[in-house]
Amino acid sequence: MFGKKTTEAATASSATPAMGIKPEEKKLPEAEIRPNTIIAKDTVFKGDVEMEGDIQIWGKVVGNIRVKGGAIRIMHAGKVEGELNAPEIIIDGHVEGTCCAETLDILEHGELRGISRCGSMSIRRGGLFFGQSEQVDNKKKPEMERVISIRENQGDKPKAKNNA
Repeated sequence: MFGKKTTEAATASSATPAMGIKPEEKKLPEAEIRPNTIIAKDTVFKGDVEMEGDIQIWGKVVGNIRVKGGAIRIMHAGKVEGELNAPEIIIDGHVEGTCCAETLDILEHGELRGISRCGSMSIRRGGLFFGQSEQVDNKKKPEMERVISIRENQGDKPKAKNNA
C-alpha cells in the first residue's frame, strides 16, 4: 500500500513540472523573445556596444551603447559613461552622458548627469537628473499618416467600382 502511494506521488510530481513548463513556452510568442545581454557586477567594459535585443548593466561600461529593438537597463549597481541610444532606457544606476530614446525612465536609485533626448521621460521619487532635456517627437506621427493614406485608398476603390 505504501509503495503505490509513493509511486503515484512520484508520477504526479514528475508530470506536474513538465506540464508547467510547456504552457510557459506557449505564452511567449516568437516575436517577443529577444536576446538578453548581461554585463555582470564588478565587470568593466571599455568600448562601444551595438546590438539587437535587451541589455542589463550591473557593472561599468565606458563607451557608447546602441540597441535596436530592445531596452537598455542600468541596474542599481551599474555605471555608464557614454552615449545610450535605444527605444527604451531604464536607469536605476548611474549614467554620465547622453540618453537618446523614445521613453526614458529614471527609477528611485537612478541618476542621469548629461543630456536627455527622448519623447517621454519619467523620474520617480529619489531619482536624480542633472543636465539638459530635449524633447524629441515620438514615432507615432508616421503611424497616423499611414491610417490616413489607407482611408484615401479605400475612398479610391468605390470610385473604381462606379467607373466599371
